[in-house]
Amino acid sequence: MECYAGSGDWLTTVRENGANLFQAAIATVKAAGVPVDSVLLDGLAATVELLVTTLATAWGADLIVLGTHGRRGVGRAFLGSSAEQVLRHSPVPVLLVRAPEVPDTATNTAASSQTTHAKLPSAALSIE
Repeated sequence: MECYAGSGDWLTTVRENGANLFQAAIATVKAAGVPVDSVLLDGLAATVELLVTTLATAWGADLIVLGTHGRRGVGRAFLGSSAEQVLRHSPVPVLLVRAPEVPDTATNTAASSQTTHAKLPSAALSIE
């Protein structure tokens, strides 16, 4: 099995960027005067749904707030929805926040006007 020589660097960059976004989000919440508990998990030891609901229970959370891609159709069926699974299994109320849609300005074709891309403030890696 061949592996791209730069893959280790790429993974390090993804992890560092995720950690930076995470710290920026915590700083924003604290600046608003909202108390925050946080944890950044890295790995595939369990599903997102299991990790989030287990931590919510352990922390005695009153609310879970999650960002979501808002995928529909085949993309959602193929990839599943971690946010939906958290919503279904959560011991507390869940607030789903959909990323704003950003119009694709690369071209002016009718097909591209139907395609949207979203920049997500999330530590999760998404490949579309």
